[in-house]
Amino acid sequence: MKRIVIDAGHGGEDPGAVNMKLKEKEIALKISLYCKEYLQKNYKVNIKMTRNNDVFVSLKERSKIANRFKAD
Repeated sequence: MKRIVIDAGHGGEDPGAVNMKLKEKEIALKISLYCKEYLQKNYKVNIKMTRNNDVFVSLKERSKIANRFKAD
């Protein structure tokens, strides 16, 4: 694999699952950013994120991002 899209999911007005003060969108983004950093540091791959911050990206747009990037 040389082209990887990491989809953090949710974001913006879509918090995902919420439990007390925890929001799925925040946890998913932190894990996704860590994965991006780890993969870039340890492998020769190109990474594209569907989102890098707390914004909403529709499912349709996430698919378009992956297809435009020609992800493996």
